[in-house]
Order: sequence, then C-alpha cells, then structure tokens
Amino acid sequence: MIRTAAIAALLAGPVWGQTMPVPSGLEMTFDEVILGPDSGFARFRFVAPEVGAKGFHFDRVAGDFAWLCSILALPALQRSGWDASQIVVSIADRSVPFGAIDPDATQFFEGFSIQADACQWEPF
Repeated sequence: MIRTAAIAALLAGPVWGQTMPVPSGLEMTFDEVILGPDSGFARFRFVAPEVGAKGFHFDRVAGDFAWLCSILALPALQRSGWDASQIVVSIADRSVPFGAIDPDATQFFEGFSIQADACQWEPF
C-alpha cells in the first residue's frame, strides 16, 4: 500500500487540512489517501468528530459517501492519472491508523467501482 500526499494535494485546496461541510451537514476533514497498487483500491479517509453522535449515525450520513466519491475522490484520481478500480470512502470520529483496531472509534465505510467516469456504489 502506498500512502500519498500527492493525490491528496490534488483535492480542492480548501479540503486539505480544513473543515468542510458535506450534504448531511456534518463537518469533516480529509485524513489521508491510501493506494493499493496491487488491488486497484484507493482509500479516501475522512474524520468527523460528530460521526456516531448527535444523530449523525450511518443512515444520516449515507449520502455523504457518494458525494465524497464523486466530488472529491474520483476527480483527484483522474487528475493524478492513477487508475483505480475501486474507491473506498471512510468516515470516522477520529483518525485511526489504517488497519488498527480502536474499539472506541466509530467508523463507517462504503465502496464504489468506477464506471463510465462515475462512482457506482458497491455493497460490501
């Protein structure tokens, strides 16, 4: 796996290191991109401290995943020239090292394939 700031730098300027609103009204920050060259996966990770609390449960933020994929992740990959077959978007209440287990963290994930230059939801 490759952790890279190169693709992250291609995200819209205000996104990098700053709080941004998403359709649900949740405020989040971009955490990192992890590329899996052997798998074709690109993982875009976001942190939103209110996830899982104050009514921001999965059903309320579900629409944010497709928005993040189509508005941020896919365009960043296209500008970078990195050919992903899958995009995984995660939203967590705190930054958790990739692959680590934190029983106190709330983390939600959704996967997307790329079809006709668009994010297509793929249930896990």
